[in-house]
This record gives sequence, C-alpha cells and structure tokens, in this order.
Amino acid sequence: MPLSEPPAPVELARLPARPLAGRELHRVFRTSRRSPWWFSSLGDDPEAAGRFDLPAPDGACYLATTVLGAVLEALQDFGHGVLPVAELRARRRAVARAPTSAPPAAQLVSARARGLGVTQALWAGAPRALTQLWARALRRAGWRTLWTGTQHDPTGQSRTVTLFDEAGEHLPYGDSGWGYQVKLLADDHEVLNGLARYGIVVLADFDPPFRP
Repeated sequence: MPLSEPPAPVELARLPARPLAGRELHRVFRTSRRSPWWFSSLGDDPEAAGRFDLPAPDGACYLATTVLGAVLEALQDFGHGVLPVAELRARRRAVARAPTSAPPAAQLVSARARGLGVTQALWAGAPRALTQLWARALRRAGWRTLWTGTQHDPTGQSRTVTLFDEAGEHLPYGDSGWGYQVKLLADDHEVLNGLARYGIVVLADFDPPFRP
C-alpha cells in the first residue's frame, strides 16, 4: 500500500518519543561549508529538495546514527559500485554528540507508527512532495526532530535523525552543546572498508594516458 497523506497533527503528537541525549551522530558535508550545521528549506522544485525539508523560514538538517549511514546518504548518486576518491576529498565527516538539552525525536521506526499511516516509503521511495507534507504535519504536531530509517542503507541498520530549526547555517537550536569533531573521509579506513562491504569501490587518482 502506498504512503498516504499524513493524519492530523494532534494524532502525530501521540507518536512515541526517542531520546537523543548522549547519542553520537554523524554528518557528511562539503568542504566549501564552514560547518556541518546547515538547515535546508524548500525551493520551487520539491524533488530537488531534501526529503523532510520545510518551507522557509524553517529548515531541516540530516544526520545519521552510523558513519556509513551518513556516507551512503551523502554519496547516494554513486551507489552503482564506483566512487571517485575526489568525491571523498571534497567532503568531511562531522561527529557530534547530542547534548542533554536535545529534544526527543518522533519515533517513526515504531510498530505504533503504522497505525498513523507510516510505512517505509516515508524515508525510502515516496515522492518528495508527499514526504515534505509529512514533515510539515510532524512539525505542526510539535516535533523538532525525527527518527527514521535510512534510504540508502539496504541492511536497514542505520537510522537518520532529522533536526527541524530555522533555515540556514547555525548551531541546532542555538545550543552550543552541539559540539563536533571533523574528520577526513578519503584516508579513513573505517569509511573505505565500510564502502567495500557495501560493494562500492573507491577509485584512486590516476595520471591521464600519455598522448604523444
């Protein structure tokens, strides 16, 4: 059965809550950004926006509960077995730990969520315009974070955490407790070995062929 439109916010407010405090979270971001904290909002084309992006002035920031979950989501266009190492060098990985003040997340990976119309299509397959409609309804229900599955992890083990806040580049909720460490990707054996387990080969740089 395809994903339907969301129920009323008063019903979505009854979703179980998932605590985030103390949880290690990962985000892959481009080196052109000053920090990993970017909250994206909807533009004119829903399909070009993030799955749970909100209309301006609000936005959404996407993280994952595992390193590979964050990498697979950020590099989803390279899921056919080959990844140029330049794509890893153009990005960094941030490792953050949610502070005690982090708001609890709407637990959408929950048996109880099915009674509200939730299916895996919410994070893996439904049209973006529909999932963005769910995001708006969940935000109106009072949720500031979401806990969902991760579309591009076929094992189903990773989870995605979506933060809702004002659009733009800033710390989540203006809270300095969201500190983070930045790590490289191209020389990270955990990342490289993990990609290999997913059948993705990282192509090293090579010299162009000699042309006399």
